[in-house]
Amino acid sequence: MENKIDDQDIAALQLDAVIQTATDGIIIIDQRGSILKVNDAASKLFGYQVEELLGRNINMLMPRNYSEKHDGYLQHYHTTGEKKIIGIGREVEGKRKNDTIFPCYLSISEVRLTESVIFTGIVHDLTEQKQIERELISAKEKIEMYFDLANTINVVLDRQAKIINLNHKGLSFVGLKQEEASQLHWFNLILPPGEQLPLQLALVEMMSGDIPLLDSFDTHAIQINGVVKVYSWKNSLLKDTKGEVKGMICSGIDISDLREAEHRILSMNAELEKRVSRRTEELAAAINQLLNINKKLEFEIQERKSAEDALREKEKALRKAYEREKELNNLKSRFVSMASHEFRTPLSTILSSAELIEAYNEMGQDAKRVKHILRIRSAVNNLTSILNDFLSLSKLEEGKVISQPMEFILNDFCDDLLEDILPLLKPGQKVITSEGNRNTVIFLDHKILKNILLNLFSNAIKYSEQDKSIYFEFFMDDKMLHFSIRDEGIGIPAEEHEYLFTRFFRAHNVENIQGTGLGLNIVKRYLELMEGIIQFESTLGVGTRFQISLPRKLPN
Repeated sequence: MENKIDDQDIAALQLDAVIQTATDGIIIIDQRGSILKVNDAASKLFGYQVEELLGRNINMLMPRNYSEKHDGYLQHYHTTGEKKIIGIGREVEGKRKNDTIFPCYLSISEVRLTESVIFTGIVHDLTEQKQIERELISAKEKIEMYFDLANTINVVLDRQAKIINLNHKGLSFVGLKQEEASQLHWFNLILPPGEQLPLQLALVEMMSGDIPLLDSFDTHAIQINGVVKVYSWKNSLLKDTKGEVKGMICSGIDISDLREAEHRILSMNAELEKRVSRRTEELAAAINQLLNINKKLEFEIQERKSAEDALREKEKALRKAYEREKELNNLKSRFVSMASHEFRTPLSTILSSAELIEAYNEMGQDAKRVKHILRIRSAVNNLTSILNDFLSLSKLEEGKVISQPMEFILNDFCDDLLEDILPLLKPGQKVITSEGNRNTVIFLDHKILKNILLNLFSNAIKYSEQDKSIYFEFFMDDKMLHFSIRDEGIGIPAEEHEYLFTRFFRAHNVENIQGTGLGLNIVKRYLELMEGIIQFESTLGVGTRFQISLPRKLPN
């Protein structure tokens, strides 16, 4: 007895497992319509928890029009035994908890137990299936609409070029009904006799793959009333899911009016070409006449242009000469002003010293005479320096200075340079040179280089106090030669650095020291001739360092 109970329990568990794992909704009701059991799929489908459904009447899951009839069905069945819906599957509508209605397929079966009868309903959701059906119907309607476009003949052909389907436009064109046109050779219906067979064979070969598909072609087409039209056909192969060609769809549009218009245009073009030809001949004669006049005008214009160009060049030359003259006059004015100032002091010194030397003619006054001789020599050197600056500037302005490089030994050059500098030094001043590779042979214009360095040394001496050192350094790299001169002098105000190489410019802190304001301008122009550059750094009250850099060159 215990084994029998166990077997029944196992069977019940197995049945319950089958019901709960079913993908469709399963609902069991009693004779009164009360829900006895419901699986998870049904509770999810209707949007309820299982506990919310148990013991409730099944009509809660039906729209009103179904629920009102349901109790009547059950009463009728219990009274008459007549099965109207039991054992029969059918499409119905269900109502979810949120009152939305959805389509479903319902099949009901009757289960007779020992003491009662129960009914089992299996519910399959048709929402997705109905949506697909609606989309298919819509797509079919669209296809049919496109197929029956008013101005296009659309025909579907089988592999023998026979009609499978022909739209209303095509049926009207040949005066047939769909069933009459089916299985006829389409192009045999509309083409003139001489064009039928070649095109039919070509279509069959296209569909069999023997020749490439013609995407489009034009043909004549004879209407039912005998009127001949011209149609342009667009063609596409119809293939099944395996890619095999099953037929062809041809879409034709009437281009008769277009062809007629083209014919009229061609006729008009021919007439226009004749008119254009006549007008061209007339225009050619007029153009020849104009060309002759044009040549005369061009000659006159060219002569006038040449005269204008000559005048323009003369004007440019005159303007340049004027600017040059203006600049020279300005230079002369500045030179006269500067010379009258700069020459006055050394000349006065020479005159007064000469008079004093003349007065010191007694024995024991040699020291005083030597002192004034040195003053005369210094004044003469100042005048020589001023005159050299103006001579150098004049030669540079006239383009008479040309760089003439030659080979020389740096050590010999530096020795000569320092010998020329020593007499210019103030008491206690000294030149400190670096121990660089001074035996180097360089290829430069040594005269111009010497003038540059003498000018820089002269400034270093002039703007430094007694007992100060001046540092001279030479170094080089792969491409450039570098000379550096550094002093411990008064320095250059920072706000005046940008004007330092301007002609006649002198910083405000050297106005009481003799000078022309031309030296650094001349240095810069000399360096430009030698493709060199000059750089400087200066601190007021500390000193100034100038560095010139020249390209290393080899003799040709």
